[in-house]
Amino acid sequence: MEKTYSHDEIMAIINKIEHPEIAVSLTELGMIIDAAVSGNTVNVAMALPMMGIPDVVRNALVQSIREPLAKLGLELNVQFFEMTPEVRDNFFALSQANWKGSI
Repeated sequence: MEKTYSHDEIMAIINKIEHPEIAVSLTELGMIIDAAVSGNTVNVAMALPMMGIPDVVRNALVQSIREPLAKLGLELNVQFFEMTPEVRDNFFALSQANWKGSI
C-alpha cells in the first residue's frame, strides 16, 4: 500500500526548496501559494513575478519541486498565477539580496 502524505508533510518538503537562481526558498519568495495532495498527485499553486518569464526558468522551477516529490513516488501538477504587487516587491528585494546566478 502506498503511503499517503498530509498537506503538512508536503509543505515541509516544499518549504525547503530553494529557487534555482536565488538562495532563498520558493516559499519565502512568495512563490508557493498552496499545495494540495490528491492520491499520489501534488497540486501546487505557484505565483510568478510575471507570467511572461522564460520557459527555461519556469521549467527549472517546476523541476526543483518535481525532483523531491518524485523520490516519494508522487506526481506534480503546477498551476501558475501572477504575484500581487506586494508579493512581487518582496520577491525582487529578496532576489536582489540573494542572487546566486543564472540557470
